[in-house]
Formats: sequence, structure tokens, C-alpha cells
Amino acid sequence: MKIDKYSFVVLLFLVFGCSEERLEPDPKSFFTPENTLIDIAGLESVVVSMNSRFRTEYARTDSHNLMWEWNFSDFTVNGAPPASVPHNLELQMTPNSTEDAAVRRYWDLAWESIKDANLIINRADPIEAPELVKNELLAKGYFGRAYWYYRLVHQFGDVPLLLEEISSPKLDFYSHSRETILQKITEDLEFAVQWLPDFVEPGDINRAAGSFLLTKCYLSLREFDKAISEASKVIDAGQYALMTDRFGTTESQFLEYSFLNPAEFDVIWDLHQKFNKSLAENTEAILIVQDQHLTEGNVSNVGTAKMRDYVPVWWQARDPNGTRAATDLDFGTGLRMIEQLGRGVGRMVPSQEFRDLRNEDPNDLRYSQNNWFGMERYVYNDPNSDFFEQPFDPASVTDIRQWYPIAYSKMVYIDETGDPRPARASSDEYVFRLAELYLLRAEAHWWKGDVASATADVNVVRERAQAIPAVTVDIDYIFDERARELYTETPRKTELTRVAYIMAQLGMNGYSLDNMHQSNWFYDRVISSNHFYRDEILQGANIYRILPYHVYWPIKEEEIRANSLGKINQAMGYPGSETNIPPLTDPNQTKPDGIE
Repeated sequence: MKIDKYSFVVLLFLVFGCSEERLEPDPKSFFTPENTLIDIAGLESVVVSMNSRFRTEYARTDSHNLMWEWNFSDFTVNGAPPASVPHNLELQMTPNSTEDAAVRRYWDLAWESIKDANLIINRADPIEAPELVKNELLAKGYFGRAYWYYRLVHQFGDVPLLLEEISSPKLDFYSHSRETILQKITEDLEFAVQWLPDFVEPGDINRAAGSFLLTKCYLSLREFDKAISEASKVIDAGQYALMTDRFGTTESQFLEYSFLNPAEFDVIWDLHQKFNKSLAENTEAILIVQDQHLTEGNVSNVGTAKMRDYVPVWWQARDPNGTRAATDLDFGTGLRMIEQLGRGVGRMVPSQEFRDLRNEDPNDLRYSQNNWFGMERYVYNDPNSDFFEQPFDPASVTDIRQWYPIAYSKMVYIDETGDPRPARASSDEYVFRLAELYLLRAEAHWWKGDVASATADVNVVRERAQAIPAVTVDIDYIFDERARELYTETPRKTELTRVAYIMAQLGMNGYSLDNMHQSNWFYDRVISSNHFYRDEILQGANIYRILPYHVYWPIKEEEIRANSLGKINQAMGYPGSETNIPPLTDPNQTKPDGIE
């Protein structure tokens, strides 16, 4: 295991032995926490490390983490056919499964980040520094811890709440309730937004990011008035605004593409170009992952594999004669689809319901000539084919990975490595941007029964896209709009589970916490919006299947067993959950009453 790897098992064992002699500090370097985390510079280095974890989620080179938040939800699935790819979650997402590697990656990533946050929080007060500086460091630590606990409770449910730096072996963790954790991180964020700076370098945490996350926490706790107020602080303050006019730059190589029309580049295109996301003039960007080619600390020199992951295996398609007539070779015909689309492998295939969202208003800028590559635009590009330059024939497409639409402006490839079959490139990425905050405020209005205000907030986003205004909205429409606006950007499963949790807490539509693993809005939404799961379509060796208890992901059994002196509860519905004990409800309590 690498030095910077910090899974939950490492929290249990760290790097110590068992004897008292081994527990005596014997530093091999002066670069130990005791020597380095004693001043502002030392703690700021931990802030940098903590913030870099966002990049890990958004910028993996292949099969990146955020993609799985979509594939285990309502609008996409992984189209790769191997048996090692999770399609049937009943069989392939279990406490002992290995196919659902993204579940383990998220668990590890969250605890790595919480470790960094607790270092900052626990060591900020003793340093010699002005109170303003200490509180800003504390605020960033609180934000980092809250960000990942918000994700954990909506990915896994009840988990241990760690508020202290772990500096010795610990095998007696106990789970805290989701509600307890949400209340604690909300309290921390209320402090954080008072002390976070308004203006920071791209990639760092500012006050608006704190308010953004606090809005989500208020929603989770059903504090809808507070959610509206917190979102409004950012929306109405004047520092941020939706981008409505063209800005930034467009790479010259795009002007050569036969299917792009330079006269039709628009603000949506500009918004998603890699060099524009961190520009000072981009007033929509609130929190941005920094990952540029050949810069120190980037994920890799080949970049994130967005084109490889999101784009179909169009180059395997055959014409009606059975000839492979869509090819990744460049015949110099002007149909340079390999340059235009990259060499995709279909790891994120949209459901029919997602494709149908376009039908509401095809003139929506998000579906414009340059921003959207619709299915009607795929053509056979081999001049040796009898069907050269003709559209794909549906009857000849034999694999769900071969043919589907893509949000082209969000995954374009800019050549950095000279790869003749492009698949990846480095790019800054949005974590939070203002359009989502409008949709979060819309949701808060809807929960309160103020449908007119909810509709108005949704229409602010739609107006920027030049889409026809919505007449009225409900929670399903809001999540449809989130998909139109935020496709590939946000943690979809987390937000769907958040709504399912709210409905269960409020007892809406017959849902309840007691049987959430058997009946919930998340599952009902997935089945109504993802035909792959609803119809249990066969792909490779497995069908696509999801069940109600997949509203939460399983905690791996090895993590639970390693915690031999405590009790980490399993998410309900999975094997092992029958031995759960009541979770802790006091954030300062580390063990149940009566246990020493």
C-alpha cells in the first residue's frame, strides 16, 4: 500500500505494531506531523493535499469515479460487456464483491480526505497565528470533512463519525446515524461560511463553496427555509452570475472539424471548454478541480479518459452488409470521426429516457450543433463501404455500446500527447457551479410547496440555455433539468439518495425510514427512468438489475471484520445487516453506553 493510501483499514492499523516499545515515537525523518504541522505553512500544505482529493474523483485516467455515481442511478449504465463490470447489482454489488471497485474507491477516498481534514482541524488551534488565520484554516478543514461525510451518508448510510486525528491503532469504531452526522457537519459548515474567504485561487475553498455545501445539508435535514436563504446569499450577492455571453477561447483545432459550425459556438460551449473553467471572467464557477497537462500534481500526463469512458464504440459498427464500415482510420475524406469523437469504449451509456429529454425542446442550446452529438449524426465513414456517408442503420447495431448521443462540448479532446487515436486529455472540472445552486434552491421551494418559485428558479437555468420555459415543475422535472444541465458533472446517485432520504423522513408517498431498503424514491425513479434496469437487458454475461436496497452501497465485509472491537453497521438489505445495532446519535459519543 502506498504511503498516501488511507483506507478505513489503515485507520484501524496505521503503521504501528502492538508492543509498548513499538508505540514509542521513533521518527525516521524530521518530516513527521509533530515537526511539520506546527505552523501555518504546514497546515496549508495539508489543505492542498485535501483539496487534491477532489481531483482524484473527477480526473482518473480510466473509469473515473464520478461516472459510477451516474451508472448506479437513473440515467446511465456501464455498457462494457465483461463479466467483471457490474451490471447485476444484486450479484455484483455485495459486501464481498470485487466487481464494484468504484464503491471501494469512494470509501477509501472519503477516509483519506477526512484524515486530512481532521489533521487541519485538530492542529489549527495550537499554532501561533492570528485568530483570523486559524479560523480560516479551521473553516477549510470543516468544509473538507463535511464534503466527504455528506457523500458517505448518501452513499453508504450510517458510518462512524471521526472528529479527532487518529494517531494510534483503533479497532473499536461504531456507526453513527446519518441524521447525527448531517447535523454535525451542518453545524461545522455554519461556522465555516463565516470564516472562509470570498476570493481564492482556483481550486481552493471559498465562502460560496461553503454556502453551496451548506445548502445541500440544509436540504438533507429538511431545513428548507435555511436552504433557500443560504443559496440566495450566493445567488443574490453579485459576485456570481450565470454566464450568458460568449467568453474565453476556443481551440483552433475545433474549427477544422467538419461537423462543427464556428458561427454557432455559444456560451454553453464556452462554459465547458477546459481553458475557460478557471478564468476570472467565468462568474459561474464556484469550486473547480485543477488538472492541466504537465503541471505539478496533475493526475497523469495523459489526462482523464472522458472521451474513452463516455463515447460509444462507434468504430465497431457494421453496415447492413455486415462490413465494419465505421472505422477509426483516417481516410482523408473529411469524415475524421476518430479525431472528432475519440476512440470510445462505452462506459457510460444513457438510457432511452435520458435521450428523450431532448424532445422537450430540440432548440435548447445544450442540444445545439456544437454541444450535442445526436444519434442521427453518426455515419459510416469507410469509403470502401457501399453505405459510405450514410447514417447508421439501427438494424445493424448489435451492441448497446455502439450508438448513442453524447454531450459533446463536455468531453471534447484536445491533443496533448500525440495519440493518433485520442481518448483522453487533462482538464479543469467543475465541482460546484451556479446553475446547480439555482436548481437546489428550486428544490427547496418545491419541498415547501412554493411551486411558482421553484419553477422560476428552474427557468433561470433554462432561459440561459434558450429553452422554452417550464410551465410548472415537480421533483422529477427538477431532476430531469439537473440531468440536462449537469450531465456528467455532479454525483447523481448521491443527490437521488438525498431526496429518497428526505421523502422517507417526511413519510411522503408511503415511504418511511423503517423500510427504506425495501421501498424508496431512488429505486422508483431509477426504474421509471432507466430502461436498462427496468427491462433487465442482457449485456455480456449479466443482466442489468438494481433493487431497492441499492439506495445505499455496501460497506465491504473486510472493513467490518477488521474493526474487531467495535461495530460498523452494514447498509440495510445487504448480508450482515441483520446483526446491526442501533447507531450512535450523539456526535461526541464514540461507543454505546455501557461499553468501556
